[in-house]
Amino acid sequence: MLPGLLLLAVILCGVTISWYWAQVLRWADGIPRAVPSNRWLGNIADFFGKSPGEVFLVLDRHFRQHDRLFTFRFGPQVAIGITHPELVQKVLTHPDCQAKPDVYKVVRLPNGLLAAKYDIWKMHRKTLNSTFNARILESFVPIFNDCSRRLIGRLDRYAQSGVRCNILEYISACTLEMISRTSLGGKVLERDGAQQFIHNLEIALKTIGVRIFNILLHVDFIYQFTELYRNEMKAIATCQQFTRKIIQDKREEIARLFDERVGSNSPSTSEPAAVGETPHYRKPQIFIDQLMKIPLTDPGARQFSDDEISDHIYTMIVAGNETSATQLAHTCLLLAMHPAVQAKAHAEVSELLCTADQEITTDLMKELRYIECVLKEAMRLMPVAPIVGRQNLAEVVLDGHRIPRGSIMLFNFYALHRRKDVWGPTADEFDPGRFLDEDAGRMRHPYAHLPFSGGPRGCIGYRYAMMSLKTLLALILKNYELTTSVRYEDIRYEYQISLNLAFPHAVQLRRRS
Repeated sequence: MLPGLLLLAVILCGVTISWYWAQVLRWADGIPRAVPSNRWLGNIADFFGKSPGEVFLVLDRHFRQHDRLFTFRFGPQVAIGITHPELVQKVLTHPDCQAKPDVYKVVRLPNGLLAAKYDIWKMHRKTLNSTFNARILESFVPIFNDCSRRLIGRLDRYAQSGVRCNILEYISACTLEMISRTSLGGKVLERDGAQQFIHNLEIALKTIGVRIFNILLHVDFIYQFTELYRNEMKAIATCQQFTRKIIQDKREEIARLFDERVGSNSPSTSEPAAVGETPHYRKPQIFIDQLMKIPLTDPGARQFSDDEISDHIYTMIVAGNETSATQLAHTCLLLAMHPAVQAKAHAEVSELLCTADQEITTDLMKELRYIECVLKEAMRLMPVAPIVGRQNLAEVVLDGHRIPRGSIMLFNFYALHRRKDVWGPTADEFDPGRFLDEDAGRMRHPYAHLPFSGGPRGCIGYRYAMMSLKTLLALILKNYELTTSVRYEDIRYEYQISLNLAFPHAVQLRRRS
C-alpha cells in the first residue's frame, strides 16, 4: 500500500511540476524551437558530455536552421537564438538588453567591461571611453612597430631552416608583449615573476575555456570541489600577486610625479602642437597610468580601486591578447592557403613600405586598404568570439513575440557571417575583395558583420585591435611569403574562450628578397 502511494505521489509531483513550467514558458510556444534531442530535457543532451568543438558544431547547426529567431530548451529554462541581422541590431542596441547572462561570471572579472553587471559596466564604460581616444591610440604606434619587428626576428630562424612553425605560438607572445607594454608599462615582462605570471595566466584562461562548456561546472557548489577549481585559484592568486605589486608601485610613482608637477608648475605631458595641427602625445599613454591619473586631473571623476584597476587590466589581456593573436594566426593561415590573395596584399605593402626599416604610421595604416579587407574577411569567416549573450532588463518585443524580463538571448556571429542571403553564394569562401565593393557594402546590413560585436556594449578596443593587427600583418607580409600544407576544406574548430583550430596554425616562411 505505502509503495503505491509513494509512486502515485511522485507521479503527481512530476505532472504538477511539468504543468507549472509549461504555463511559465507558454510565452515561448509561438517561437520556432531548436529540435530537441529529448522530450523532457529539451536540448540539454545536445551539449551535455560534448567536447567544446562538438558544442560549437551543434550551435552552428541550430543557428543555420532558423532565419530570424528560435528557442533552446534546457529543461525548465529557455534561451533565445537571434539569427537575422535586423533582430541582432534591435537587441544589441536596445537600452534594456545591455546586461550579460550569469554564465559570464566564470571569467571572474566582475568589474571588467567584458563580464560586469549592467550598472557597473555603464558607470565604468563612460569613464574608460576617454582612455581609447585617437590620440592615445596613436601614442601606441611605436610600441606596435617595435613588437612587430621583434616578432620578425623570432620567426627568422624558421625562414632560414625551412621548418614549419605554429605561428600562433609566436604571435601570442608578441600580442601579449603589446598588451603588457600598453596597459602596464614598458618593462613589465622583465620584472621578477613575469614568466610565472604568464604561465599561470595561461592556466586560468584554459580553465575558463573548460568550465564555460561544462554545464555542471557552472554550479559553484559542484565546481569548488574539483581539481580544476583548485588549479584556477592557485593560478589567479599568483597572477594577482604580480599585478598588485605593479599597481602599488604605479600609485606611488604617479602620486610622486603629480606632486612634483604641481610644485614646479611644469607643463602637461603632451607636446605643444603647431597651429592647425592636431596635438599628439610625446610618449605612450599607458592604460594603468590613465586610470590612476583621471581623479588627479579631474577631481569630479571616479577613482578606481585596486580591484577595479586589476579587473580592467586583466580584461584587456584576456580580451586583447587571446583574440588578437588567434585572429592574426587565422589570417596568416588563410593567406597561406590563398596565394593570389597573399600576392595582392604583399603588393600593397611593398608599394607603401619602401624600406625594410620604415615605420608604419597611423597615416600609412589608412592607406593599407586591402590589408584591412583581408583582416575583415578573416574575421568574417573565422570570428574569434563567435558566441555572445545578452539578458534583457525589461520585456522586449521581437517579431511580435513578447520576451519576458530576464531572458537569455544568444548570438552566433560565425553563422551570421555566412548567411548566403547577405553574403551571396560565395559566403563560405575567402574573398577579401567583397569588402572593396563599396556599393555592396552600402547595401549590406550594418549588423551582418560583427567581429567586435555591436551596440553600446561592443568592444571598446576595436580600433586598438585593428591598428595592432594591421601593423603586424603588414610587416609579416613585407618580410615573408607564407605557405601551408593545410587545405581550407580541412579546417576544424575547437571552441574554448575563443574560436581556435583543432590543430596548429602550421605555416612555412620564406624570406622575401
